[in-house]
Amino acid sequence: MAVLEVIKMGHPSLRKQSQAVGDELLSFEFQTFIDDLIHTMRHQNGAGIAAPQVNVLKRVFTMEMKNNPRYPDRNTFPLYTIINPEIEYIDDQLTDSWEGCLSIPNIRGKLQRYKNIVLRGIDREGSPIEEQLDGFAAIVAQHELDHLNGILLIDRMKSMETLTFQEEYEKYWI
Repeated sequence: MAVLEVIKMGHPSLRKQSQAVGDELLSFEFQTFIDDLIHTMRHQNGAGIAAPQVNVLKRVFTMEMKNNPRYPDRNTFPLYTIINPEIEYIDDQLTDSWEGCLSIPNIRGKLQRYKNIVLRGIDREGSPIEEQLDGFAAIVAQHELDHLNGILLIDRMKSMETLTFQEEYEKYWI
Protein backbone atom coordinates (compact mmCIF):
# COMPACT_ATOMS: atom_id res chain seq x y z
CA MET A 1 0.00 0.00 0.00
CA ALA A 2 1.15 3.50 -0.77
CA VAL A 3 0.86 6.72 1.19
CA LEU A 4 -0.63 9.16 -1.31
CA GLU A 5 0.27 12.86 -1.45
CA VAL A 6 -2.37 14.97 0.29
CA ILE A 7 -2.84 18.18 -1.67
CA LYS A 8 -3.21 21.46 0.19
CA MET A 9 -5.66 24.35 0.16
CA GLY A 10 -5.00 26.42 -2.94
CA HIS A 11 -4.72 23.39 -5.23
CA PRO A 12 -7.47 23.78 -7.88
CA SER A 13 -8.68 20.17 -7.53
CA LEU A 14 -9.97 20.88 -4.01
CA ARG A 15 -12.54 23.29 -5.50
CA LYS A 16 -13.92 20.97 -8.19
CA GLN A 17 -16.95 18.68 -8.24
CA SER A 18 -16.04 15.00 -8.15
CA GLN A 19 -17.40 12.54 -10.69
CA ALA A 20 -19.53 9.53 -9.76
CA VAL A 21 -17.79 6.19 -9.55
CA GLY A 22 -19.07 3.81 -12.20
CA ASP A 23 -17.85 0.62 -13.82
CA GLU A 24 -14.30 1.14 -12.53
CA LEU A 25 -15.44 0.32 -8.97
CA LEU A 26 -14.44 -3.34 -9.05
CA SER A 27 -11.28 -2.88 -11.09
CA PHE A 28 -7.97 -3.85 -9.53
CA GLU A 29 -6.73 -0.26 -9.98
CA PHE A 30 -9.67 1.32 -8.18
CA GLN A 31 -9.62 -1.24 -5.36
CA THR A 32 -5.89 -0.56 -4.94
CA PHE A 33 -6.68 3.18 -4.84
CA ILE A 34 -9.20 2.57 -2.03
CA ASP A 35 -6.59 0.61 -0.07
CA ASP A 36 -4.09 3.45 -0.58
CA LEU A 37 -6.69 6.05 0.48
CA ILE A 38 -7.35 4.16 3.72
CA HIS A 39 -3.62 3.74 4.34
CA THR A 40 -3.04 7.47 3.72
CA MET A 41 -5.83 8.44 6.15
CA ARG A 42 -4.37 6.23 8.85
CA HIS A 43 -0.79 7.35 8.17
CA GLN A 44 -1.86 11.01 8.53
CA ASN A 45 -3.99 10.30 11.64
CA GLY A 46 -7.05 11.58 9.82
CA ALA A 47 -10.60 10.85 10.90
CA GLY A 48 -11.51 10.74 7.22
CA ILE A 49 -10.17 11.51 3.77
CA ALA A 50 -11.86 12.11 0.44
CA ALA A 51 -10.46 11.25 -2.98
CA PRO A 52 -10.09 14.91 -4.06
CA GLN A 53 -7.62 15.40 -1.21
CA VAL A 54 -5.23 13.11 -3.08
CA ASN A 55 -6.08 14.74 -6.42
CA VAL A 56 -8.53 12.08 -7.61
CA LEU A 57 -11.86 13.63 -8.56
CA LYS A 58 -14.07 10.63 -7.80
CA ARG A 59 -16.98 10.45 -5.34
CA VAL A 60 -15.41 8.28 -2.67
CA PHE A 61 -14.34 8.87 0.89
CA THR A 62 -13.24 6.80 3.82
CA MET A 63 -13.55 7.48 7.55
CA GLU A 64 -12.64 5.72 10.78
CA MET A 65 -12.03 6.59 14.41
CA LYS A 66 -10.05 4.35 16.71
CA ASN A 67 -6.93 5.08 18.76
CA ASN A 68 -6.28 8.32 16.89
CA PRO A 69 -3.77 10.67 18.58
CA ARG A 70 -5.26 13.71 16.80
CA TYR A 71 -8.65 12.98 18.37
CA PRO A 72 -7.99 11.26 21.72
CA ASP A 73 -11.36 12.15 23.25
CA ARG A 74 -13.65 11.19 20.36
CA ASN A 75 -15.98 8.21 20.31
CA THR A 76 -14.81 5.42 18.05
CA PHE A 77 -16.54 4.38 14.85
CA PRO A 78 -15.67 1.63 12.37
CA LEU A 79 -14.03 1.99 8.99
CA TYR A 80 -16.45 3.19 6.33
CA THR A 81 -15.62 3.42 2.65
CA ILE A 82 -18.49 5.16 0.92
CA ILE A 83 -18.84 5.36 -2.85
CA ASN A 84 -21.20 7.92 -4.43
CA PRO A 85 -22.40 9.08 -1.00
CA GLU A 86 -25.53 11.02 -0.15
CA ILE A 87 -26.51 12.47 3.20
CA GLU A 88 -29.99 13.03 4.60
CA TYR A 89 -30.39 15.24 7.66
CA ILE A 90 -32.64 13.50 10.18
CA ASP A 91 -33.65 16.70 11.95
CA ASP A 92 -32.64 20.36 12.21
CA GLN A 93 -30.44 19.89 15.28
CA LEU A 94 -27.03 21.48 14.79
CA THR A 95 -23.87 21.04 16.82
CA ASP A 96 -20.71 23.13 17.14
CA SER A 97 -17.77 21.48 15.45
CA TRP A 98 -14.09 22.37 15.81
CA GLU A 99 -12.68 20.93 12.60
CA GLY A 100 -9.29 20.37 11.11
CA CYS A 101 -8.40 19.12 7.65
CA LEU A 102 -5.50 17.20 6.20
CA SER A 103 -5.55 19.65 3.28
CA ILE A 104 -5.33 22.64 5.64
CA PRO A 105 -2.65 21.37 8.03
CA ASN A 106 -2.30 22.68 11.58
CA ILE A 107 -5.40 24.87 11.32
CA ARG A 108 -8.74 24.52 13.13
CA GLY A 109 -11.99 26.37 12.76
CA LYS A 110 -15.37 26.31 14.45
CA LEU A 111 -18.51 25.75 12.42
CA GLN A 112 -21.85 24.04 12.74
CA ARG A 113 -22.90 20.69 11.34
CA TYR A 114 -26.01 18.57 11.58
CA LYS A 115 -25.87 16.30 14.60
CA ASN A 116 -27.90 13.39 13.16
CA ILE A 117 -27.70 12.10 9.60
CA VAL A 118 -28.33 9.12 7.39
CA LEU A 119 -25.36 8.28 5.18
CA ARG A 120 -26.15 6.36 1.99
CA GLY A 121 -24.02 5.06 -0.83
CA ILE A 122 -22.36 1.84 -1.85
CA ASP A 123 -19.44 0.00 -0.33
CA ARG A 124 -16.30 -1.02 -2.19
CA GLU A 125 -17.97 -4.24 -3.40
CA GLY A 126 -20.94 -2.32 -4.81
CA SER A 127 -23.44 -3.24 -2.08
CA PRO A 128 -25.80 -0.55 -0.77
CA ILE A 129 -24.94 1.09 2.56
CA GLU A 130 -27.30 3.02 4.81
CA GLU A 131 -26.00 4.11 8.21
CA GLN A 132 -27.56 6.41 10.77
CA LEU A 133 -24.74 8.48 12.29
CA ASP A 134 -24.63 11.04 15.06
CA GLY A 135 -22.05 13.18 16.81
CA PHE A 136 -18.46 13.06 15.54
CA ALA A 137 -19.11 10.37 12.92
CA ALA A 138 -21.87 12.53 11.41
CA ILE A 139 -19.54 15.54 11.40
CA VAL A 140 -16.77 13.62 9.65
CA ALA A 141 -19.15 12.30 6.99
CA GLN A 142 -20.44 15.82 6.25
CA HIS A 143 -16.87 17.19 6.11
CA GLU A 144 -15.79 14.49 3.64
CA LEU A 145 -18.90 14.87 1.48
CA ASP A 146 -18.11 18.60 1.26
CA HIS A 147 -14.74 17.70 -0.26
CA LEU A 148 -16.52 15.80 -3.03
CA ASN A 149 -18.40 19.01 -3.84
CA GLY A 150 -15.39 21.33 -3.78
CA ILE A 151 -16.24 22.82 -0.36
CA LEU A 152 -13.69 23.37 2.42
CA LEU A 153 -14.42 23.81 6.13
CA ILE A 154 -13.55 27.52 5.90
CA ASP A 155 -16.47 27.95 3.49
CA ARG A 156 -18.85 26.75 6.22
CA MET A 157 -17.53 29.03 8.96
CA LYS A 158 -19.87 31.89 9.85
CA SER A 159 -16.97 33.89 11.29
CA MET A 160 -13.22 33.75 10.81
CA GLU A 161 -12.71 34.72 14.47
CA THR A 162 -12.20 31.08 15.44
CA LEU A 163 -9.81 30.23 12.60
CA THR A 164 -6.72 29.25 14.56
CA PHE A 165 -3.47 27.36 14.36
CA GLN A 166 -3.52 23.98 16.11
CA GLU A 167 -1.11 25.16 18.82
CA GLU A 168 -3.32 28.12 19.75
CA TYR A 169 -6.43 25.94 19.59
CA GLU A 170 -4.85 23.66 22.20
CA LYS A 171 -3.87 26.63 24.40
CA TYR A 172 -7.00 28.76 24.25
CA TRP A 173 -9.99 26.83 22.90
CA ILE A 174 -9.95 23.34 24.41
